Amino acid sequence: MNGRKEGPGGLEFELNAFQKDALNELGNIASCHAVTSLAEMTGVTMNIKVPPVEVVSIEGAEKKIAIEKMVAGIFVQLSGGFSGYLLVLFPERSAFSLIDILMGKMPGETKSIGTEMEESALMELGNMLASSFCDAIADFFQFSMMPSPPSFSFDMMSAMMENLMVAMAEAEKTEQVILFKCDFKDETEKGIYGYIMLFPHHDSLKNMLSLLEAEVK
Repeated sequence: MNGRKEGPGGLEFELNAFQKDALNELGNIASCHAVTSLAEMTGVTMNIKVPPVEVVSIEGAEKKIAIEKMVAGIFVQLSGGFSGYLLVLFPERSAFSLIDILMGKMPGETKSIGTEMEESALMELGNMLASSFCDAIADFFQFSMMPSPPSFSFDMMSAMMENLMVAMAEAEKTEQVILFKCDFKDETEKGIYGYIMLFPHHDSLKNMLSLLEAEVK
């Protein structure tokens, strides 16, 4: 069904075609929820396209995002029937463009994230995306899921991932990440994107894969 092996760092896995399709559908459902919430929050209608989901190592995730070294991150801890961590990342340039849209500024006006209002705007957007994905995952798998209040950071990608690894060190973890890329587009902005990175705990991942396998049989 899918390649899985136990290693000293946790569960490593590869998704089969059905499982990838199911997670892609999950990303599309979550993005539809996010578009609706975004329009209600800002009055701005944007499309969010979610390309095919990827399963990558933590090091691989860093390499995919490290092209733009500074990132804005919204971090949520997940507990309940599904536990782990969820990280919403916006590369620096995309974060600035999103602040312009969310705060009604001229395109290119935001040059830094230096005020509480700018941070709050991104925090609200990131929290909305995180909530949309949590709701979609919970509905899809019939898990209970309780996200913690989000925390915000604007830092180097390497530093953010290092902090996340420290947070994960006390828990049984996987060595790989379920990575969703989200492309944002409205009538004027192009090339705005972010990432949803899901770090499931060992038991939650095994449960998720078992449920997907059961759907195939």
